[in-house]
Amino acid sequence: MSPANHAFYTVITADVIDSRRQAITVEEKKNALAAIAYPDLLTPFSISRGDEIQAVLEGVVLPLDLIRQLRYLCRPLALRIGIGIGRITSGLGNKTSWEMNGPAFFRSRRALEEVKKERRAFTSLQTGDREFDRLAGALLLLIDTIASRWTDAQWEAVMTYEEKGVYHKAAEVLGIAYQNVEKRCRAARWWAVQKAEAALAAAVRELPRYHLIVGDN
Repeated sequence: MSPANHAFYTVITADVIDSRRQAITVEEKKNALAAIAYPDLLTPFSISRGDEIQAVLEGVVLPLDLIRQLRYLCRPLALRIGIGIGRITSGLGNKTSWEMNGPAFFRSRRALEEVKKERRAFTSLQTGDREFDRLAGALLLLIDTIASRWTDAQWEAVMTYEEKGVYHKAAEVLGIAYQNVEKRCRAARWWAVQKAEAALAAAVRELPRYHLIVGDN
């Protein structure tokens, strides 16, 4: 990780949609969320304010595979997610993100509020560069639109195939024919989602090179 990238952090803040109407609470997912392992994860996912989930990663990243894992583990709860990239000005070194503060957190919170107003979107990004964020938002909306239609079987096929890398190994885990894993991934339009996620994540990693993460709020 370059020094310029290391000066910034990525904050993921999520809340449960219609949390009061759900049969289960996000608290029941607490252990599974805390056990998530991911490169550059500075703090584990933790819960606060009743139905909010948050974690911090080092560097300028857009970990859409991690966000997908978060949604998968929280099912059947549906999440809105705001991602903010920027500096952390206080609280670094604390065990949880809730004891930290700074522009990365302000942006994550604003991104989450933006999603709440939009309603049709479920993921938003704020980096400080409005034009980039607008383009990223359009692509995130397309990804969310596709993934919001996934059945439980498609979710399982996508996540297991991504972990194992080949249909045959995913099929062994799921206890189904490998042809069915392939069919479910194809029905989920996984190839399109994967390509869009990779392209957007790569674009975000390049932002520090062009000094596009700006401002302190």
